[in-house]
This record gives sequence, C-alpha cells and structure tokens, in this order.
Amino acid sequence: MWKCAFLVLLCAAFAGAQFPRQCVSTADALRSEVCCPTPGLPPPPPPSTTCVALEVDARPHGPQYPHDGRDDRERWPARFFSRALRRNVMQLSVEEKAAFVAALDQAKRTVHPDLVIATRRYEEIFGDDADAVQFENVTVYNYFVWSHYYSVSKTFLGAGQASFGGVDFSHEGPGFVTWHRYHLMQLERDMQTMLQDPTFALPYWNFAIGGSVCDICTDDLMGARSTFDPNALSSNSVFAGWRVMCESVEDYDTLGTICNSSETSPIQRNPAGNVNRPMVQRLPEPQDVADCLQVNAFDTPPYYSTSSESFRNTIEGYSAPQGTYDPAVRSLHNLAHLFLNGTGGQTHLSPNDPIFVLLHTYTDAIFDEWLRRHGPGKVSRPFTPTRTPPSPQPRLQHGSLLAPVTNADMFVTAPENLGYYLRGCVPGQPFTMTEIITMVLVTALIVVAVVFAAATCAVRNKSRTDGRQPLLGEQYQRYDDDKSQSVV
Repeated sequence: MWKCAFLVLLCAAFAGAQFPRQCVSTADALRSEVCCPTPGLPPPPPPSTTCVALEVDARPHGPQYPHDGRDDRERWPARFFSRALRRNVMQLSVEEKAAFVAALDQAKRTVHPDLVIATRRYEEIFGDDADAVQFENVTVYNYFVWSHYYSVSKTFLGAGQASFGGVDFSHEGPGFVTWHRYHLMQLERDMQTMLQDPTFALPYWNFAIGGSVCDICTDDLMGARSTFDPNALSSNSVFAGWRVMCESVEDYDTLGTICNSSETSPIQRNPAGNVNRPMVQRLPEPQDVADCLQVNAFDTPPYYSTSSESFRNTIEGYSAPQGTYDPAVRSLHNLAHLFLNGTGGQTHLSPNDPIFVLLHTYTDAIFDEWLRRHGPGKVSRPFTPTRTPPSPQPRLQHGSLLAPVTNADMFVTAPENLGYYLRGCVPGQPFTMTEIITMVLVTALIVVAVVFAAATCAVRNKSRTDGRQPLLGEQYQRYDDDKSQSVV
C-alpha cells in the first residue's frame, strides 16, 4: 500500500460517522481537503493524538470493477480529504489569489533552509586554494529556477571548444513529464514548509482556451502588460520587481562557469506579441487537449522531439495535438511557452517567469489524466531507450535533482500515490462505442417499459368502468372496517 498524504484523524469518532461536522461546515472547509476534527470530539485512542498520514490502499482494482475513479468511495476518504488540492487559478477568490501571489513573492525572497547551489563544475568546486568549496545560498524560488537551468545546460568540453548541447535531462525525451512533475512537487513542498501550511497547493493555468488573450496576465495574478513598455510587466504587479537569474548562458558555455545566485534584468513578457511567428500568437484550443489524450503510446522511437504518435512528444508540443510529428508545429506545452514571448519562452530562463509554475501544473494535470485513462501498467518500459540516458532510465536518479527519485517513481497517478489532487482540469473522456451501445439499449428498454406500463394502466382503468359488480356487496363487512376482528 502507498502512503498517501491524506490528513485525517485516526480515531473511533471518525470511523463512526461519515463526515465530522467541523470538516464540512462550510465550502471552504471542504475545499481545504484537510480533516483534523479534534475539537469537540472524543480524544483518539493512543498512540494517535494528532493528524497523521493515513495509509490508503492504492493497488489496482480487480476485474470486477472496471470504473476506476468513478466512485467517491474508492480509496476512502481520498476524494474528500487530501493534502493538497490543485485548482484552476482563475477560480480562486480575490483573497486566495492575493495569498498565492504573496506566497510566490515570499518564496522568491526566502533563503532555502536546506539547500545550496554549486557555482562551479566539480573540477573547480574546491576553489583556487583547494579548501574553499564553491557553493552559495539560494532562495526557495530561485532554487526552482536554478535546478531547471542546470538540467538543460550544455556539456562543457573545455576552453575554446564548443559546448555540447545534445543532452537535455528534462526535455525532448521520455523524462519530460516525470522530471517536471517532481520539479513542481519539490517547489510545492518547499513552500508548504516555508508557509508552515501542509495544505498549500500550486494552482494551475488552463492555457488551452484559444485566442490571443493571456487571461492570467492581470495585476491581481501574474502581472499585466506595462503601459510604457509592451515587453515589461505593469509596475502595479509584485512581479515587476522580480529579477532574472541564470541569464548569462553564453558565459556558462564558453567559460565553463555555472549559474550562481546573482539576479540581473527584469522579467520580459509580451503575450501574443511575436509578429514574426503568427503560429505562436494564439493559445492552444480545448480540443487540442482532448486529442492529445487519445494518443495511446506514451513514447515511440526515436524517443526524441521527432517522435510520432507519442503522447509525451505531443504534450511537450513537438507534434500536432493528434500525435503526428510535424517539424513546423508547436502545440500545447511548447505553444503556451512561446505565446508568452519573453523570459517564459526561453528554455533555460523560463522558470524565472512565475507563469511557468501554473503552465506546468496544467501540463502535469493532462499527464495525470492520460495515466488514468491508459494506465501505467499498460505501458511497457516507457523510459528506454532514449538519447538522454541519465534522465529517462527508470533506475537512475532524476536528472539534476539531488533526491534519488526515478522517472518510474513519478509514472503513477497523483491522488493515489503522490499526495495531491487535481480537480476539474481536463476535458471529460469521450464515450466508447460499447458505452454508446449500452446507453442506447438501456434507453430503448426504458421506453419499452414506459409504454408497457402505460398500456397496463389503460387496460386496468377500462376494466374498472365496464359496469361489472364487485364480488362482495356493501352489506358485507370488509377486513378494514373493524380492526378488532374479522367477521366475513
């Protein structure tokens, strides 16, 4: 069994009643996805005195139940009380939007309590005197930026030689969705620790809305466009004060240095403003997501950005939404990045724009829905072979992230295995032919039953009015005339 992060009180009182009143008294209480109803309830039996992680059986259902995810009672009470609920950022209240923006800004300014970053390659990590290790402090959010930069950085081959850019630990290969999944989870958990709030969850941006308007580019969310510079953010946005890190990519490639914690220029963003590429002036359409989810194979040879009929390459955006590879196409994830037309459209810089977070939580939601429909168990060795062996191999560590997490660890449905829940993210699954036939047959049977019932009622009504006398006359006492005895 998997330990899912469902916070419920392990006590007899919870088992005896379906929902403690404190947990469902308001809509906000239920949306919090946390249930720790200690006040007003009997104390739990030892040793459970506080909220703890509940063990939920997440093994696959047997063949008797083919409707995974349809019943609220599955893996009870996971549907109602989970640790983190990722919601559409556009559906947050005014207060929730303000709290999320403030949390991101706090993460940008708070030094990470546990992690530091390397500022030199291993050959130079001990410094000139061989006794001063080259590491620096970094903020919570900037660590998120740095780890993404480090995963895509080129291989330095020496002074005067061109760096090798053929290995990308987190893109253009089978590890794309799993690497970014863990990348987001690490930020989410770091922010939970920073805020001392285990229920904090990263919202998502449904970028598949079509059109050329960035609906989250407002000052109460991710920052509106400046009235003075179309490539800058409005001064009314907190993100106008953010500065970019890991910008000097040419120095890294030619000098062999590594991005440090220094920050340089402001975030640049001009949604739909790339007049030289009309294709990237519009966001993906809702149908693009629906089509992508119909692609059956997780990945296909050559396991690269040229793969066709590959879900991974389709959601990454190098194939058309229907799965066919087309070198001229940029769709879904890639299209959303390029639409931003600025910092967020450059791979090594993109996390500097906080829209990156919302864009990738939605990409992760699409991946999770694909897993739910197609099933991890139906995909044979999804991470081999590939051009990027260090990242996609299921038994190797997860790219630039220090934790020994494998891609296979992330190739699971999130609510049951990873401790966060996604609600209302992607289009519903279309009915299969079998389901359509079943619905037609059931409808036909209902119609026949209704017609038969109506005909039966008509016959009975006719029989009551055809003038026949009842078997017993009114002079005989009936059973219900005197409850004390029967006298017929």
